Amino acid sequence: MAKVALYARYSSDNQSVASIDGPFRVCQEHEDREKWKVGLRV
Repeated sequence: MAKVALYARYSSDNQSVASIDGPFRVCQEHEDREKWKVGLRV
């Protein structure tokens, strides 16, 4: 089982904090599929 950390950010004033949900959702799907152990979500 791989240990991983997830990092997501938004980089412009045109984005909102809610924009981070998409990248984290994709990472969650990978986590489930690859059986990762996420130690840190930033």
